[in-house]
Amino acid sequence: MNSIEQSVQVVAEAWKQSTYYEDAEAWTFIFWSEGHPFYPLFKHLDLTNVLELACGHGRHTEVIAGGTTKLILMDVHDENLTYCRSRLASFNHIEFCKNNGFDFKPVDNNSLNSVFCYDAMVHFSPDIVQSYLRDTARVLKPGGMALYHHSNYPAPLDRHYGQNPHARNHMTEMLFRQYANEAGLTIVETVPLTWGDVEDLDRLTLLVR
Repeated sequence: MNSIEQSVQVVAEAWKQSTYYEDAEAWTFIFWSEGHPFYPLFKHLDLTNVLELACGHGRHTEVIAGGTTKLILMDVHDENLTYCRSRLASFNHIEFCKNNGFDFKPVDNNSLNSVFCYDAMVHFSPDIVQSYLRDTARVLKPGGMALYHHSNYPAPLDRHYGQNPHARNHMTEMLFRQYANEAGLTIVETVPLTWGDVEDLDRLTLLVR
């Protein structure tokens, strides 16, 4: 097992069959209101061919599925994809894809109009975030966009991310910007996001290839 696979194992372990998914359902509506920073940025995405990374139990998917033409749900856990297949069974344009936790394989090059990830990337270690940004540039069509909700917490690197506020992993705006530039992605907009009682704990970043 290489180092990034070990990182995925550490990050993903806590979310397998987690009670978080049920607890979070009650708050889904907040993020899709005009008053929340996420939704205005999300509206920049072309939903013709869109992928949701780390879909969990599909609580965000359910909100947007009817407005998409083709939708790929990707998650590292089989259990989450099984849940989503049942929850979203009425939609025949959704594909379900298990991945390795650090890239978008087997999605084809230049095949997506947009990618988004909400609630999950805040827990990803820096090497995982860097890997996903590199592969974002591969899977997006020219002009395609990605919207990522990521940590903005410079956490100590010598402790488990679960010890940090709201289980945020190490990431900063500057480091995310560096990784995006290295991947060949341009940041269109990035905004701070308060989570719980911690100001600027996260950021929402819109990128374009």
